[in-house]
This record gives sequence, C-alpha cells and structure tokens, in this order.
Amino acid sequence: MLRVAPAGYRRPVISAPPSRSFVVLLGAFVVVWTVVWILMGIWTQREVRTLRQLSTTVITSGAAVKQTGDALQGLSSIPFVGGDVGRVGRQVSAAGVDARRSGRASRTAVDNLATLLGVSIALVPTVPMIALLIVTLRLVRRRGETLP
Repeated sequence: MLRVAPAGYRRPVISAPPSRSFVVLLGAFVVVWTVVWILMGIWTQREVRTLRQLSTTVITSGAAVKQTGDALQGLSSIPFVGGDVGRVGRQVSAAGVDARRSGRASRTAVDNLATLLGVSIALVPTVPMIALLIVTLRLVRRRGETLP
C-alpha cells in the first residue's frame, strides 16, 4: 500500500502491515525471548545472593574478634603490662563490633543488589520486545484481521 507522506516529507512512505504468519512468529519469538530473560534474571538474582555467605563470614569473624578483645581486657589487672593489654583489648573489641556492623550492612547491600540485578536483567530486554509485539498487533487489528 502506498501512502502519501506527511507534510514536510517529499518522498512517499511505503507502509505494508505485517503478514499474519509474521505476527504469529513474532509472538512466539517474544514469548520465548521473555521466558529466557526472566529465567536469566532469576538465575542472576540467586547467584548474586550467594555472596551473602561472605557477609555471614564477616559477621562470625567479627564476633570472634570481639570475644578475643573482651578476653584481653580481662587481663588488664596484670601488673606492669595489664594497662597496655587492656587498651589493646578495647581496640580489638571495637574492631570486632565494626566488623559485625559492616557484615550486616553488606548482607543488606547484597540482597538489594541481587533484587535490582534480577529485575533489571529480566525487564530491560523484554519490555522493548513486548512493546514491538503490541505495536504489531495494533497494526494488524487496524487492518481488520484476526489472528488464529
């Protein structure tokens, strides 16, 4: 079908609505494409979530470091060296508390990142394909055809 170009264009625009077989193939392709990318998003989310193990290790290590610092603080009553040992024990305990806090924060960050990546990987490639299918279906309906 040959249409006259809109105002401002000098050349005619050729507009042929897509064939029925093309629309069916496009629909099947979009379904497969969408399923594949949703599965990739789920897989990515699960893989990134495995990084939580590192956070758990940091939390556990922080607890052990704090216990060590607390034990060193208990030695502060030893004459001549007790003051230095107690000071070091307080520093070690503080480092353990910081490690546990950092581990908890990183666990939350990993969870947020896993969700963000999973959703992004699932949506970014699929939304344009679904939009293309919708536009194509509207062209077919405008032509007055029905699909099988």
